[in-house]
Amino acid sequence: MIVAKFGGKSVGSAKSVETICRIVKSEIKKNPVIVVSAVSQVTNMLVALADADFGTFDEIFNKIKAAHFDLIASLWEISPTELTGYIDSCLNSLKAIASQESKTKADMDSLLMHGEMMSSYIIAHYLTESGIKSQQVLATELIVTDREFGSAEFIPDLTAKKTKTIIEPLLNAGIVPVITGFLGATEKGEPTTLGRGGSDYSASIIGFALNASEVQIWSDVDGIFSADPRAVSKAKLIKNISFKEASELAYFGAKILHPSTLRPAMKAGIPVRVMNTMNPKNSGTTIQKDSLSVNEIKAITSKKNIKLINLYSADMLFGKGFLARIFAIFSKHNVSIDLVSVSEVSVSVTMDNQDNLKLALQELSEFTSVANLPDFGIVSLVGDRIVKIPHIMKNIFTILDAQKIGVKMISLGATDINISVVIESSKIETAVESLHNELLLKL
Repeated sequence: MIVAKFGGKSVGSAKSVETICRIVKSEIKKNPVIVVSAVSQVTNMLVALADADFGTFDEIFNKIKAAHFDLIASLWEISPTELTGYIDSCLNSLKAIASQESKTKADMDSLLMHGEMMSSYIIAHYLTESGIKSQQVLATELIVTDREFGSAEFIPDLTAKKTKTIIEPLLNAGIVPVITGFLGATEKGEPTTLGRGGSDYSASIIGFALNASEVQIWSDVDGIFSADPRAVSKAKLIKNISFKEASELAYFGAKILHPSTLRPAMKAGIPVRVMNTMNPKNSGTTIQKDSLSVNEIKAITSKKNIKLINLYSADMLFGKGFLARIFAIFSKHNVSIDLVSVSEVSVSVTMDNQDNLKLALQELSEFTSVANLPDFGIVSLVGDRIVKIPHIMKNIFTILDAQKIGVKMISLGATDINISVVIESSKIETAVESLHNELLLKL
């Protein structure tokens, strides 16, 4: 049994839906389970609808409506009454939620779930009419999460039990489940979302729960590249990469996978393949437990617009428990940190801009000197045992120095997989292309 996830661009047109149908038919002997995102750009429009004023509300709502009815019209000469009725019902429901004057995070999750509800129903209906028995399944009935609305985490045991109970009978009956990505629900049944891009995560969770033989992530790119091919013309497709390497790339800025995607698959030892819906004959990138090659740089990725926070206090010198106190404050305010560098009297950390960062820095300023430096970025070089490459640090600094790029901070991953440097955001593109072409292309 395999789990195949199709992203928004893969369900955004008649051509792409027809391609999904062909892919499912080609994999039918493997008992495919399908996970789908909302139609392309619909989630963004739902967020905009929630924030819309009286003058723009109807315009955004009509765009959401058109996105689905235009797709239906392109797939059927005569729109099926059952299908249009379901879409109308969803539209009425999301409109009622979006019209509320004030909305909690829980309300937003209840609103956003409608995108996947509509797309999955359309896909299931089309597969069935194309000769593939299929059925829409709401992930709110499968994936049990905590109550962190907007970025929920799944509860493994409960999720596995519910998923097997609902999905296995469908597979035994020869029915292809079409599951809503991005969604879950609390033990009380409150809808939650797994964070933006969370449909990848959904597929991995479902694969984990069903002990799938493979999880496939179908998107609009051929796989994982050695750098962003839109920014680096000489970027090359990576055929095989380890879970640890792919996780580092996702966390430090690569846009191919949701950062949490690989954790459930890693836990169950299930390989993940990244493939292109528009180029299904391409084998894509396989992510598995171990890398087939070590002591080389697999890829370079980057994150822009991060904050570099420098904390200084003479009390740190020979002090005990000082670092624990600092990181307890970050934890208290739910602030996630990317990189850390420590000296005798200072601590430097990097992070994305986060809601509670200001509160954390205010508390830290009571006993440390705090410098909040914006407009920095992280460039990360990833590869198994990368730090054991001869002269790697010297080569990195030589390349950056030739481009007149100064390094504000450097971090070597504890697992020997990542070397990251913090530089000015404006120098990110130059740094990535120079490092890629001078290091990766010469291996």
